[in-house]
Amino acid sequence: MRFKLLPVEILTFAYILITSVYLVVFADKLETPFVHFGVRIIVVVSIFILTWLNNISRNIFIKIIRYYLPYLLLSYWYPETFYYNSFIYENLDHHFVKADHLLFGCQPSLKFSERMPWTWFSELMYFGYFSYYLIIFGTALWYYLFHKELANKSVFVFVCSFFLFYMFFAILPVMGPQFYFPSPLHEVPDGYLFCKLTRLLQMIGEKPSGAFPSSHVGITFTVVIFIAQHNRVLLKYILPLFVMLVLSTVYIKAHYLIDVLGGLTAVAFTYPFVNRLYRIVENHHGNY
Repeated sequence: MRFKLLPVEILTFAYILITSVYLVVFADKLETPFVHFGVRIIVVVSIFILTWLNNISRNIFIKIIRYYLPYLLLSYWYPETFYYNSFIYENLDHHFVKADHLLFGCQPSLKFSERMPWTWFSELMYFGYFSYYLIIFGTALWYYLFHKELANKSVFVFVCSFFLFYMFFAILPVMGPQFYFPSPLHEVPDGYLFCKLTRLLQMIGEKPSGAFPSSHVGITFTVVIFIAQHNRVLLKYILPLFVMLVLSTVYIKAHYLIDVLGGLTAVAFTYPFVNRLYRIVENHHGNY
């Protein structure tokens, strides 16, 4: 019986192995090591069980779960970095605050919403920030439904990009303006529906971690490049959202402006790397 892992599943195992080594090295600093290692064991076992079930039944729903389980797990891997990103360095936000002031002569994350406090504009910015989730999950679903020949590659490229950012977050503790600046400096003008939705998602999954480089900007830029290379029909819809998202990360104080520049710059290195890595895995692994 054929037992074959998807490229993104192999990638997930690699991330688990790398981060596990990091956690073992600094195990004495972990407050709840059994949680971190327990989750990794559960994930590995779950992927093998799903692969086995998919191989014996060829059920389409199980295959869809296999494709998108690594995507769903990102909601755990990201906040997890908060619990171990201070092993090497203490909080570094003060350096980024100084860098923003040195480069731009002010604190853009404070001035932006201060200069444009209108409710309608705040809602527009919150929509831009919320569109991140629509872009990330919607693009992967689009390729699975309409361009299956690119489904493996799209999920691999996007998830691998996330992992690279998360590994950076694991050693660089930067909270971002929303956590670093005290009240009322960190407050953002209210909006309407998307303001409430975004704040709810932030309350559930956001941690004072992972501000530099901005993964919101970097990952979305990765999606934009991928779409530009493979299907330009979507590009005209994604680009306006991307522009709004970039602006929104600073407006709602999720990132310093230098985080945005860092996110854009990082993609110049991560995108060629993940594409090359996919070719290596695909050549060794073969088509699924």
